[in-house]
Amino acid sequence: MSTIARLRPHSQVLWTLLLLVPLAGVMGVFLGTDDMEVVRAGVILSVLTVVSLLLFWRVSRADPQGSQLLTVILVSFAFKVLMAWFRHAGGLLADAYAYDAGGKGHALMLARGEWPTHLVTLGTSFVKLLVALFYYAAGVSFGGISILWAWFGTIGMLFFHLAFTTAFPQGHRRLYTLMIFLYPSLLLWTSSLGKDALVIMLLGMAAYGVARLQHRFSIVGLWWLVLGLVGVFWIRPHIVVLFLLALGISSLILPIRASFMTPIVRLAGWVVIALTFQFVVATSGYAVFLEEPEVVLESIGERQWRSLRGGSGFEQVDIRSAAGLAMAVPTILFRPFPWEAHRVTALIASLEGLGLLALMLYRRRSVAAAMSGMFRNSYLLFVSVYILLFIFLFSAFGNFGIIARQRASMFFPFLFMWVAYLAPRQGDSTDAGGEQKK
Repeated sequence: MSTIARLRPHSQVLWTLLLLVPLAGVMGVFLGTDDMEVVRAGVILSVLTVVSLLLFWRVSRADPQGSQLLTVILVSFAFKVLMAWFRHAGGLLADAYAYDAGGKGHALMLARGEWPTHLVTLGTSFVKLLVALFYYAAGVSFGGISILWAWFGTIGMLFFHLAFTTAFPQGHRRLYTLMIFLYPSLLLWTSSLGKDALVIMLLGMAAYGVARLQHRFSIVGLWWLVLGLVGVFWIRPHIVVLFLLALGISSLILPIRASFMTPIVRLAGWVVIALTFQFVVATSGYAVFLEEPEVVLESIGERQWRSLRGGSGFEQVDIRSAAGLAMAVPTILFRPFPWEAHRVTALIASLEGLGLLALMLYRRRSVAAAMSGMFRNSYLLFVSVYILLFIFLFSAFGNFGIIARQRASMFFPFLFMWVAYLAPRQGDSTDAGGEQKK
């Protein structure tokens, strides 16, 4: 064991040097041109590289996986930059170009001393405001802001990794690390300017905050939870509704264990959740999903009809029936199937879906243990309720493109916790909770 401990720092240095060599070449290209936008991108990449090495090294040093985790994080960040180029070549950056154009225009307003108050709203307008603030402070550079957003996506993956290892210390750490950092659709949709990279970062903060709070009440955990939810609220408020519902249900069924302060802590938590929930519903425009069942189902039917009009539309089953609700599960998890794919990107998504199906079948024991053990573990119950609510809500969209993109940053990180819930067998058998039997 001491020999391994001595080798780990040398391994970290070796992998870091191997990754820095091509990175230095890319920076040289960026900095060796007269195009100021490209030069700014090179400066941003250089700064983020230094920050990443310090931050990721510090996190990996405290993790049992050590140098392996550091390597995976750096490789994931490099793949994200490559995926950004793939999205550019494949015509998958239409929204990014829209944010870029809007940000440029509003940055000029800021330079003239005009504050674009109409952008202080939820969703797309808020992201454009963030782009404008960045361009105003650092100068216009589409490549630079794409690299920054890819870095945000990597930070989000790291927060989900921390959430999993905090909530499930006996889980399959290595498997979850590989899935959260290297899963293709996660890399693809969080690789450039857009909502997805921001959402996975902020949602990861909130998930990590819940993991810390359910382990032991702390100000740090509460800080990450509140910061993450407030951030997600400004971009995709309906996800905050799902998150709070899942958190509230899990806290009601399996309360957080504390000392004699338990009743006070629970009461205060419920007050905060109720107030935040009411604020989100009143402001976000998604209150229709929280009203009477008939209104919910009518809204879902309308969304199904509108989603069918897109190029990736499909004839969705009616989830107002039991059979339709059952069919929603494979739709959200695995579709489109290969025979439903009519584009190259859809075919790639279908192959990824088959890969996920194979992985879940291979890890069926872990998935079954997660489903059967949810009422014995508060964080597992929170994750499970969130998964079920997400499937119900997004089954209303009869469009493969919408489903594939939304589930990447907001669904798969939680689903992967089911897949990696149990550690691999090592001689001793494991019980339903994933603990090693003595």
